[in-house]
Amino acid sequence: MKYIYLFIACLLTQAIFSQTHTYQKNVKYSKAFKRYKESDLKFEALNPFFPRFSYFLTEGLGYMNKAANDPLVKEKLDIYNNDPEGPYLVRLPRHKRPLGTAYHLRHAIDGFQDNTTFRDPTSPIKIGDTYHIWYSKTWGVPPVGQESGSQEAYQEIRNQWKRIYSWDYVSIWHATSKDGFTWEEQGVALEPGPKGSYDDRCVFTPDILVANDKYYLYYQVAHSPHVYRDGPHHIAMAWADSPEGPWHKTKEPILGLGEPGHFDSRKVHDPSLIVKGGKYYLYYKGDGDHADRSQHGEDFYIGWGVAIADSPEGPFIKSELNPVVCGGHEVVIFPYKSGVCGLVRQGPELYSMQYAEDGLNFKMVSHVTDVPHAGTFFREGNFKDIDLHPAPMPKWGLSHGYRLGSKEAFIIRYNVNFSKPKH
Repeated sequence: MKYIYLFIACLLTQAIFSQTHTYQKNVKYSKAFKRYKESDLKFEALNPFFPRFSYFLTEGLGYMNKAANDPLVKEKLDIYNNDPEGPYLVRLPRHKRPLGTAYHLRHAIDGFQDNTTFRDPTSPIKIGDTYHIWYSKTWGVPPVGQESGSQEAYQEIRNQWKRIYSWDYVSIWHATSKDGFTWEEQGVALEPGPKGSYDDRCVFTPDILVANDKYYLYYQVAHSPHVYRDGPHHIAMAWADSPEGPWHKTKEPILGLGEPGHFDSRKVHDPSLIVKGGKYYLYYKGDGDHADRSQHGEDFYIGWGVAIADSPEGPFIKSELNPVVCGGHEVVIFPYKSGVCGLVRQGPELYSMQYAEDGLNFKMVSHVTDVPHAGTFFREGNFKDIDLHPAPMPKWGLSHGYRLGSKEAFIIRYNVNFSKPKH
C-alpha cells in the first residue's frame, strides 16, 4: 500500500510540474520582462552600481526616543551581543550595525506615536548648517477600511475622521535637523483645501525643488468622496520664498491623468524632480485601470512616467516614451553624473537598479537586494543642473519604515554604499 501511495504522489507531482511548465511556456513576456528574465548576473561583477543600505532609527519623526534607550531594543541587543549565533525572535543581519536594524524589533513600546503616520519624506536639502525635509503626516484612530471610513472633506471633519488607510486625511509637515538623525518638527507646511477644492481630502507624498531662489513643493492630491482604488489623484505644486513658507498653491493641479487605457489613467503621484539641460524633469508614478492588468503585455498596471517643463511652474509635458520604467511602485530616483538612476522594487523588473543617461531611456545596470520604501537621497548642491554640474553618488537618504503589527509608519535614515559585489 505504501508503494501505491508513493506512485500516486509521483504521478501528481509530474502532472503539476507539466502544467506549470506548459503555463510558463505560454506566457507572453514584454521586452522589459525578457530583459530582466534573461539578464546575465555576471555583469554585476563589472558594474560599480551596486547599492548596499544600512538603516538607522531617527528621533522625532514617529519615534520620539533614542533607540539605545528603547527597552525592547535593549533586550534584543543584549541577547544578540551575548549570543550572536543563538535563536531569537528576529535575527539581526551580521553585515549591519545592530542598532541600524533595531527598528525591525519594536512592538508596542513607549516612544512610538500610536495611530500616527510619518511617511514619504522629500529629498533632504541643506540650507546653511540645517537640513530640511517635508513629509506626509496623519493621525487619529487606526485605519478602518473603505466601508467604515469617513468620506467628508479634511476641513469638515478635522481631527475627527476615520481613516480608510494609514495615509488617509494627510497634510504635509516640515522638519529640520543639524545631523540628519535627530529631527524637530516645525509644524504644518500645507493642508488640504476647503470643501469642493481639488485637494480637499489629502495633500501628501511631496518632493522639494530649489530653483531660481525659490522653493517648490510638488505633491499628490485627492478629494472627497474618496475611493482609494479608483482615484483620481493628481499632482499639484506650491512655492515659497523660504523653507519656512508661507506656501502658495497653484489654482489647479499641474499634472493630470492619462487617457483611458494608459498606464496613468487613474492616478499620477509620487513626484520626484531632476534638473537637466536647463529643463525640469518631473518623474511620477502612474496607476492604471485595476480591472485590466494586461497593459503593455504584462500582468501589472503601475509604471513611471516623466513630464518635462522649461520652468518649475510648468507647463509639464508628458514624454511620448512613457512609461519610461515598467513597475516601480514608489519613485526612487537620484542623479548620477549627467544621468538619472532609479531603484525599482515592484513589477517585472523588480529589485533592479536602472540608469538613463538622457533621463528617458532606462537600462538595467544592477540587481538590488534592498530598496528603501519611498526612498529619497540627499543631493549635494540642492538640485543643480546635472548637465552643468555632474552629480556624485549620494551617501545617505531617508525613507519610511513600518512598526511591527501596525500599518503606521515612521521616518528612518539609511546610509548607502555603492560598492562592487563580491563573487
